[in-house]
Amino acid sequence: MLHSPKAIANYFIDLAKSSGQGITPMKLQKLVYYANGWYAGYTGQPLIDEAVEAWPYGPVIPSLYHEFKRFGSAEIDGKASEDGKEVPAPADTELRQFLDNVWKQYGQFTGIRLSEMTHALGSPWDVTWKAAAGVRNAGIPFEIIARHFKQAADTAQQRTHQS
Repeated sequence: MLHSPKAIANYFIDLAKSSGQGITPMKLQKLVYYANGWYAGYTGQPLIDEAVEAWPYGPVIPSLYHEFKRFGSAEIDGKASEDGKEVPAPADTELRQFLDNVWKQYGQFTGIRLSEMTHALGSPWDVTWKAAAGVRNAGIPFEIIARHFKQAADTAQQRTHQS
């Protein structure tokens, strides 16, 4: 089942608030990107119903950018909305546990650090950015995201079985 990136974002905003942390637009972008990527790696399906684009500071989900750009590099002090109503965070328990795990892995990092991590050599952003040769806002093909995170998930599972 595909989810609105805004629903996933609102869940991360709730997690940040409940843990006493602030969250910037860049950090939120990268958390939703990582959630989508790991979900794809484990299930072969996208988590969100929107394409991810390669922008200069890493992968970006355009609807989230437009929703939160007014905060610049400051902490977000509201939730994503649609038609004037707050978008509800996902209610599915398994999905919430999955998102909790993404938060545990990545929530400790700043938006800048997460952006740097998405720029790793061979990452979906890196491959797309180089292939686009300067074309702005090129879509990162889902297949590249799914393949990258499947390899990472397989490696992580092998490590778990070895220990």
